[in-house]
Amino acid sequence: MIKSIDVGRVRHRNRLNMKKTGSDTHNRVAIVTGSDRGIGFEVCRQLGRLGYQVVLTCPDAAKGKKAAAKLRRQGIHVVYHVLDVTNEKDIRALQSFILKKFGHVDVLVNNAGVMIDGGRSQLEGLLARRLKKASRKLDFGEGPGILGTDRDIVRWTLEVNLLGSLRMCQVFVPLMMKAGYGRVVNVSSRLGQLDSMTDAEKVPAYQMSKTALNAVTLMVADAARGTNVLVNSVCPGWTRTDIGGPEAPQSTEEAARTILWLATHPDGGPTGGFFYNKKRIDW
Repeated sequence: MIKSIDVGRVRHRNRLNMKKTGSDTHNRVAIVTGSDRGIGFEVCRQLGRLGYQVVLTCPDAAKGKKAAAKLRRQGIHVVYHVLDVTNEKDIRALQSFILKKFGHVDVLVNNAGVMIDGGRSQLEGLLARRLKKASRKLDFGEGPGILGTDRDIVRWTLEVNLLGSLRMCQVFVPLMMKAGYGRVVNVSSRLGQLDSMTDAEKVPAYQMSKTALNAVTLMVADAARGTNVLVNSVCPGWTRTDIGGPEAPQSTEEAARTILWLATHPDGGPTGGFFYNKKRIDW
């Protein structure tokens, strides 16, 4: 369990900041996990354009610093911080950095995710030490399915896609609750919908992880209810990324729209929902 911190000073600093700036987005701090490329990078770019202070994170420092530098050249206020969501030391270090530099966090986009059983993800950070060899890249429907899936791949997919997001929520949502403001967006997938779950896609580890992530969304939303912390899941859609592949019909700009909509939603907005194209969908 990640140790708690003294939130009293954070809450006081937040009150002072909010009195000075109200809802001014230039005082909002947003963390985006897995954001050196793809949808996460685009979310950073668009939040930055809206005036948010962006904290871009990923396990690879060289890639992260390069991505942050690219955004700074576009006039975006962004800092890079190393973060492997499977590494609790990284999360504690990020927490300390955020509190010392900004004093608060307003938005958390849990975007970091892997599709190991489809061979569509790079193995980085602690994951690369646990799984020495990634699965070969497969088209959807070509994998072994649930009865033949490698349980180590299931275990480590859950470690990133489920427990990584849970860890981030456990550390940063209490700070948001104390401050009386927060927006959490968990990047999920319609492949995790129980309403239409089948084994036809042949990526069972990925599917299970996104179903479980949706459960975390519901429970964290309930735990934070009444505190002005809105917690939702989103399916960004089939997108041209490492996971989606070049044949996907949608750009990262299009995929980021619903994430941005939820991340910047005014007070009184939805919480505990699952969204696609800004519309609620079944679990």
